[in-house]
Amino acid sequence: MYSVIVPVYEAKGTLKRCADSWLAQTEKDLELILVDDGSTDGSGALCDAIAAGDPRVQAIHQANAGVSAARNAGIRRARGEWILFTDSDDYVAEDYLERMARFQKETDSDLVLCGFHHLYEGADILKIPEPGGAWELGAFRDVFLALYQRSYLNMPWNKLYLREKAGLFDTSLSLGEDLLFNLDYLGRCRRVAVLAEPLCFYLQEESRRTLSSEKRRDRMELAARVCGETEAFFERTWGTPCTGGEIFTRYMNEALDECEKLPADRELSLSEKLAAIRSYARDPRIRERGGEAVLTQPDYRIIGYFLRKDMPRTVYALCAVRRIMVEALHRMRRKRK
Repeated sequence: MYSVIVPVYEAKGTLKRCADSWLAQTEKDLELILVDDGSTDGSGALCDAIAAGDPRVQAIHQANAGVSAARNAGIRRARGEWILFTDSDDYVAEDYLERMARFQKETDSDLVLCGFHHLYEGADILKIPEPGGAWELGAFRDVFLALYQRSYLNMPWNKLYLREKAGLFDTSLSLGEDLLFNLDYLGRCRRVAVLAEPLCFYLQEESRRTLSSEKRRDRMELAARVCGETEAFFERTWGTPCTGGEIFTRYMNEALDECEKLPADRELSLSEKLAAIRSYARDPRIRERGGEAVLTQPDYRIIGYFLRKDMPRTVYALCAVRRIMVEALHRMRRKRK
């Protein structure tokens, strides 16, 4: 049996679509575990209603403790040999489980990951991991780096896990906990399979939320921890350090992501925004290792160059132009839709 774990928080508008996509699977041998994490919008009652309509569904209710705690509650309740995760605003193709299960059996693998549809501002962006195939963990080194660079290892919702090998999510973290869960699991794997097809649907809406200076510092401290633990995992698993910068790139991208958000932040003055950019430019890790980063996006390569040169006004201007262009593209997509 397969156990599907869905953390639910304030998801009344999307939960039914998510649950329906699982209950309509061509592979019927599953249980659907809905973990209500203290919702206040009626999502808890909807979990109960869905559970009442299908014996394969069970609802768990807990005080609000975060997505990691909700997933852990689902892991503890799961009875299936294999577990999967889906976020409550996402959904899956009707043959998702059948295809993942078949590929696992064909490759005799402990972990299967697949591609997905990235639904963003009216666009359906196909994310297909390459190369596809299956590898013993010892031979997975280069594939690991390729998948890591393209962020296919970060999330839990495009993967099939053997329950007896799965650990728990670190509830003390607000960034990188999914990746660390996956690294912990990967270290216990004998064989890993990559299904190069998009079988699930990840919905992302443009966020207007901004971070306080304190939270921004916390985010970079967490990013540093994740980077360090990933590099340690790589060296421990394959007996050599990652010298190509593929892992450090994630840390650099976190800093660039924060820079990119600043032009839209209405709570900070221009001087405060420039001070934030200057703090990234003078971050010892970026000053010492920024040249290692393998930045694949041309705009981030340009912004990263000026960040390393400690030119905050130029960085801010480039980020502002980039945001104008991105928002114009989103408006065009919404009109077409």
